[in-house]
Amino acid sequence: MDRPCSSRFWVVIASVVFLMILPVWAAVPPVGVLTIATHAHLDQAPAFPGLSVFGGERLSTDPEGRLGVRIGQSALTLGANTEVELVPISGGVHVDMDLGSLRFSAAANEAVEIHVRDAILRPATNYATQASITIVGPNVLQIAAEQGLLSFSYRVESRDLPPGHTYRVYLDDPDATVNGSVRAGGRAGAASKVTYFIVGAGAGVAAWGINDAIRSNSEPISPAAP
Repeated sequence: MDRPCSSRFWVVIASVVFLMILPVWAAVPPVGVLTIATHAHLDQAPAFPGLSVFGGERLSTDPEGRLGVRIGQSALTLGANTEVELVPISGGVHVDMDLGSLRFSAAANEAVEIHVRDAILRPATNYATQASITIVGPNVLQIAAEQGLLSFSYRVESRDLPPGHTYRVYLDDPDATVNGSVRAGGRAGAASKVTYFIVGAGAGVAAWGINDAIRSNSEPISPAAP
């Protein structure tokens, strides 16, 4: 005779707990909304325009895929074979990029930052900014600065990238050593090195911003055209 009463008691408790946490779930806003989705996925499910994207969810595209996300007045466009995770931050979004390529259009006074290979790319000002970034190799990035000044940082190093150029950026292997020194912040007090090349927009192939704090004895890598 006591078992039905006990069952009803736990049903009531479960219902009360659910009603208490439901407003918390409902109060979490999405990071953005999908505007384009072709051969793309939201986590493990097929993606389609109109889906809301919440913090911590992963977006990915197939070899022939494309995906667009509206975030406030800003936007992201993922190319083929791309995988990212969106994390909300104050006034915008943080994008953890694992592979592929993406283009972002950051509206004025909205924060968009791309985290890839321990590097961060973001607008350097509060003005509208447009750029694209592609993972070319394990430690090689290509950045096309279309509009607005970009801020690029890699561990202890940072540099502003003016618009109107395409940059090839070579990041050191954090586990490699040169002349007995640890590269790119391998441990506290170690030297760091990033090499930048301008490879596009009629600028020719011009090397700049090379940090010679540590160098190998091998010939420097020649940048390839995009």
